[in-house]
Amino acid sequence: MAHMNLLKVENLKVHYPIRTGFINLGEKKFLKAVDGVSFELNSGEVLGLVGESGCGKSSLGKALLRLQEPTSGSIHLSGNDFMGIKGEALRKIRPQIQMIFQDPYASLNPRMTIEATLREPLEAHGLCDSSEGNKLVQQVLDRVGISPKALQKYPHEFSGGQRQRIAIARALVLKPKIIVADEPVSSLDVSVQAQVLNLLKEIQREFKLSMIFISHNLSVVKYIADRIAVMYLGKIVETADRTDIFKNPQHPYTQALISAVPIPDPKIEKMRKRIELKGELPSAVTPPTGCTFHTRCPIAKESCKKDSPQLENFGTSNWQVSCFEVKSRPSP
Repeated sequence: MAHMNLLKVENLKVHYPIRTGFINLGEKKFLKAVDGVSFELNSGEVLGLVGESGCGKSSLGKALLRLQEPTSGSIHLSGNDFMGIKGEALRKIRPQIQMIFQDPYASLNPRMTIEATLREPLEAHGLCDSSEGNKLVQQVLDRVGISPKALQKYPHEFSGGQRQRIAIARALVLKPKIIVADEPVSSLDVSVQAQVLNLLKEIQREFKLSMIFISHNLSVVKYIADRIAVMYLGKIVETADRTDIFKNPQHPYTQALISAVPIPDPKIEKMRKRIELKGELPSAVTPPTGCTFHTRCPIAKESCKKDSPQLENFGTSNWQVSCFEVKSRPSP
């Protein structure tokens, strides 16, 4: 795998303003959906982004495409300052990064035929009139396993799995370098999930795509990702290669998530100890001071309430953990 840095994100924040009090005249507060996230994505790599619902995964995904404008931080796409460009320059670079949304029932326009849906991105970028545009529409539809005869049909004429295949074709039609897949199989039947996952894996390898795969399901992420980043309350708390994180998770939150993944062997499953987190996910409007995880952490100390740990290398530069208790452990 060529290790060219395609995407570099530094200290990215997405804060949504919310008003409180009678008729929204109260104090202006902010919901800190993404609160200082930094990571890199290499060429041809699949990064799995995991965490509970409400930890900021989808907000981060949308911010990477600037579908949601970040509050602060920087995004560099193929060496270009993606946050600093506007207008025509932004339109030109946009095809490089595309998104597959969670719900194929909501992400496809019910009034547009499949052909119009796939042509729309091409039209927006002035690529539609050419015969190459027609060929491309047919090719991507064929590649995702939908017959080109379906071009004149509407979304309601397809099943959920077929719709998600069409959504994948729409993301591919501009030949992107990066695809952000936001929970792309969570709304599908379990029997269909495996088919769509296999399709994504094949396409990623075939087109040498880089992918950010967002999911709350660790089994799915284990199957598709090369590297995993674990999010908690708007921050990344651990990132490592897939095998390392499943064999030897370091952050207490990662350990709890992985202990909840079912093992298909009843004997091992019976012997295994599940780590149960106490309490609820705190509010992103008023996150806890210090380490945001200290309110639910089984190994938290007094110091964790005051100081906020940073992501630091754990043995290798590919493995980073933000936990005071982990730093003192010997490197593997």
